[in-house]
Amino acid sequence: MNQNGATGEERFHLSVGVKFQLYNGLFLSLPFDQVEKTGILLSLFLNDCEEGFRQGIKTPDIVENFLSDHTAASTEREKIDLLLRFVQYAERQIVLFDALEDAAFPELHDAGGVGTLRDLESLARRDGKEPEIADRFGLRA
Repeated sequence: MNQNGATGEERFHLSVGVKFQLYNGLFLSLPFDQVEKTGILLSLFLNDCEEGFRQGIKTPDIVENFLSDHTAASTEREKIDLLLRFVQYAERQIVLFDALEDAAFPELHDAGGVGTLRDLESLARRDGKEPEIADRFGLRA
């Protein structure tokens, strides 16, 4: 991915956003029990929640309507299990995004740029302020 001349937002999108979409798509196609179904149902649930809130429907009614319209969950245990899978699915997406963001940090941020400790150290050396800095941080006895 060539990022020359790209804005910070564009570089972030290429380094994190595109990879997240790719990896999340792969995650959806893994042969784990009910992973794909959970992702699809979660999208439907989001739509139902948005529409229900626009119409002023109470949250418990939105959830019950969704469960009866889009799932075969009939017992409280089955309903709770599905809602917990939604939470687990969202948590996995957050972990994936965080991991991609962490991995991209070095290419998105200049670790030696203006305002960094490395920059402060070079400025202090250049200006002969090392003793002052050491005193300020309690590094000299």
